[in-house]
Amino acid sequence: MNIASEDNYAAPTLSAGAIAAYLRAHPEFFNHYPDLLTDIKVPHASGEAISLVERQLTALRDQNDQTRRRMHELIEIARQNEELAKRMHQLALTLMDAAEPKDIFSTLYDNLRKNFRADKVIVRLFAEPAFVDTFAGEEFAGSEEPRQSLFKSIIDKRMPLSGCLKRQQQVFLFGDEGDDIASAVMIPLHGKGWGGIMAIGSSNADRFQEGMGVELLANMGEILSFILKPWIVEK
Repeated sequence: MNIASEDNYAAPTLSAGAIAAYLRAHPEFFNHYPDLLTDIKVPHASGEAISLVERQLTALRDQNDQTRRRMHELIEIARQNEELAKRMHQLALTLMDAAEPKDIFSTLYDNLRKNFRADKVIVRLFAEPAFVDTFAGEEFAGSEEPRQSLFKSIIDKRMPLSGCLKRQQQVFLFGDEGDDIASAVMIPLHGKGWGGIMAIGSSNADRFQEGMGVELLANMGEILSFILKPWIVEK
């Protein structure tokens, strides 16, 4: 029987993954071998090798910088939202003082174009007007409008939807001038036996992204629905 000499003995090799798994499972390892923290050299972006401790400190500084930047971003977003909420509150008060629907819509359009940097703002109500002495306006599409089915899901869920519109939705809402609308948000309007859509469109594809926060606009939809209630035939 042959016995392999020590010179021919090959130590088992460990994969990098196995070593990483061991260190994760034994976080106290470097407590027993502290000298390794300075002996191990890690490549750095500068081209110079640094110790593991230095690498950890660099990583922590980078994480702190990222956290600080993110915090500043969140503070700025909160500040902007607070200012926007104040403007939306003022808009609601102004709309309540409007004498008739055309004043409501013109005020609404002007304000949202300014505060939301929108290129187009439109309202379409799938309902009949509750007045006959003045022109109802194009906002009243009528309760029998067949294309209201394009917006049924949004109205039923009572949740705004942002992103790219479907082609049929875009044509109905913005007409021939809608080809340059690259992103939009649709806010549902609703009442007893009727529904509608308030749409804000932009030529900037990144302006209204899918999944963006639209809580303020959802609240505006609720307020506008309440303000329009006296001017709509309810079923």
